[in-house]
Amino acid sequence: MQKILNILFFVMSAISYGQVTVLTDVNTKEPKQNEPVVLTIVQEVVGENMVQESPLQLMDLSKFDIVGSASEQNTFIDQKKGIRVNQLIYQLYLQPKVTGRVKIGSALITVNGKRYKSEPFDILVKETSRAETEYLSKDVYLNVEVQDKEVYENQPTVAVLRAYSKNYDNFRKLENIKFPQQNNARIKPISYKKQDIENVNGEMASQVIAMFIIFPEEAGNVEIEPVSAMVKTPEINKIVSNKVKINVKTLPKDSPENFKNAVGKFQVSIKEIAKTEPLEVNKPIDVLVKISGLGNLDEDKLPKLLESKDYTFFKPQIISKLSTNKNGVKGSITAKYVVIPKHEGKINISTEPFSFFNPELNQYIDLGVKSIVLNVLNSAQIAAQKSTIDIVDDYTANVLNSVPLPVIEKEKHTQSYRFNFKNLFSGLAVLVMGTFLFFLWIRPKKKALVTVENKPITTIREEEEKIKNLLKPGFEANLEYLKTLLSNRDYSAFFATYEELQQDAEQHIQQKFGMGLKAFLENYKGSQFTEDFRNLEQQISIEKYSPIHDNSHLEELYNSITAMYSEIME
Repeated sequence: MQKILNILFFVMSAISYGQVTVLTDVNTKEPKQNEPVVLTIVQEVVGENMVQESPLQLMDLSKFDIVGSASEQNTFIDQKKGIRVNQLIYQLYLQPKVTGRVKIGSALITVNGKRYKSEPFDILVKETSRAETEYLSKDVYLNVEVQDKEVYENQPTVAVLRAYSKNYDNFRKLENIKFPQQNNARIKPISYKKQDIENVNGEMASQVIAMFIIFPEEAGNVEIEPVSAMVKTPEINKIVSNKVKINVKTLPKDSPENFKNAVGKFQVSIKEIAKTEPLEVNKPIDVLVKISGLGNLDEDKLPKLLESKDYTFFKPQIISKLSTNKNGVKGSITAKYVVIPKHEGKINISTEPFSFFNPELNQYIDLGVKSIVLNVLNSAQIAAQKSTIDIVDDYTANVLNSVPLPVIEKEKHTQSYRFNFKNLFSGLAVLVMGTFLFFLWIRPKKKALVTVENKPITTIREEEEKIKNLLKPGFEANLEYLKTLLSNRDYSAFFATYEELQQDAEQHIQQKFGMGLKAFLENYKGSQFTEDFRNLEQQISIEKYSPIHDNSHLEELYNSITAMYSEIME
């Protein structure tokens, strides 16, 4: 980072000598073989009439593997000279393919028909020992890529965390990804879903291992601190990514007085939880205040109830239903208030005024105050509205609640009974009729039993094999249930049902083949199928403990579960 600052300082000092400047530098001029080299290219085009006619042309980098890249472009006005400055900072993460002295050539641009280039220089790539080569061949690097580097304050922008390595096994060992906590930006994870491994150049590969969203909370150049992760190998413990800069634009100055840094699209509502009984003075009323939408949504954005001499209220219960995606935080936050009216008549319950900034329209939206009007009655008015039956019911209920009822003790009484001949004869008649119908029902059964052919005699071993085959669990029903749980987004039940399916399969294989599921796969399904099954188990385990579940990814896992277990249980 200090190198970049030095380059920028040199460029700014050179503005007075030329209108176009191209500079290059590296983090080290004596790297070891396979050690990453950070190449930084800075170009400056100064002046309103300076037209860049070609994009930045890179030098020959055939002696390097390009591990990753990042860029940042800024346009600002030089306050002293009053002229416009277009600035581009481009960084490349390189790994040398060869040892010895390697030349890094010139970067070129064309402005107003004239070509400008940076000065070439040499670096000395040193050989590494065998132990260092083995260590570096297993190394893994992290790089953060921000999709939109120019946003407003509190406007979300998506960042992608990508891992680079020559050893494919390292991608499976990455875990415990942690995002930075800083005062000038708020960061929320979107997904920890690992995407397909891509071949970057030669032996180097890359994989997206996480996505997160950034809410910058102050204007200017906001630097996002590195993301860290752990690699489960004896040689490597903690690794960190690069830092990224975001150009945060200041919000327009004509903001409403009630603006609380809400950026996105929002709606606010207030309503009373409907009751069948009329509203009465000094009796509690449930009132809901709700904010919903998409943006930098959190509890602080929720407008509060305004205090009034007409009513009192208590601290609300907050209910959040939020999810994070690439566009921001989506969902709703509801405050459930208990309001107590102080007098009868019309009572107006209102929220604080609320406004937000819509970055798509580039303007503020003022929703104002949201209110509801309630008609509150006193006890005499409520009594006057009741019917005679309602009054009798209330009076009876009050009497039952206020008068203590005596406890009646149970006493045993002996009673004498007279023999009833009528009941005796009726019971005998029912018994005779039931016996007659029973014999009529079993008579054809006996005939059928005479005509049944004798089953062929089988050995005990053959019968055991038939019983084992009949023990095959109803995994198809489990698969259908998994599909239902997935459509209902009941993820905890989904993973619990999958574990039951796995236990049933394990038990079935043990009873039928006398071996465990893993041994069965290796002996009967082959190494490729076994490896695919292990990968499926790993993906399910990762998704199970992920704080945010991606339904589309779970649908892919469900299809893989169906295909694999159908083949296992055939």
